[in-house]
Amino acid sequence: MATGPHHAKERRPAWRVWRRSRPFWGGLLLLLAGLELVAIPLSGVLAHGAIKLAIYIGIGGVFGVLIGVMLIAAGIMLWVNPAHRVFYGIAGIVLGIASFPASNLGGFFLAMLLAIIGGALGFAWAPAEARPVPADAAPGAEIGTGPAAR
Repeated sequence: MATGPHHAKERRPAWRVWRRSRPFWGGLLLLLAGLELVAIPLSGVLAHGAIKLAIYIGIGGVFGVLIGVMLIAAGIMLWVNPAHRVFYGIAGIVLGIASFPASNLGGFFLAMLLAIIGGALGFAWAPAEARPVPADAAPGAEIGTGPAAR
């Protein structure tokens, strides 16, 4: 297995292609919103034991964990299945708004805003259209990979 500085440079274009082929930033914001909603109710439970989960954090905390897990799932699904980005984007927005009354004012507004923005980015994202390669281009040249595309 090759290691060193050249190996990292070989992976960078593959990462860039993967990231640009899906609503990456929308999924990341939904994932962060879900993690924030899950972290608040579970922060005190981890010190007291998971057995008392429902009793200790109450119904609001259970909704916070549930909405947080669904936001995490929506963010991951935006990455895995970008064809259904409209559904996951709208689900992220609705879950973000639902987190306001259900879980600590939407994770103290931070998770709610992250979920709304992430859902909107996922909803609005559209795949790049394939552009034709000019006839005078070098063999194997790809449009959109030059310095101007970065």
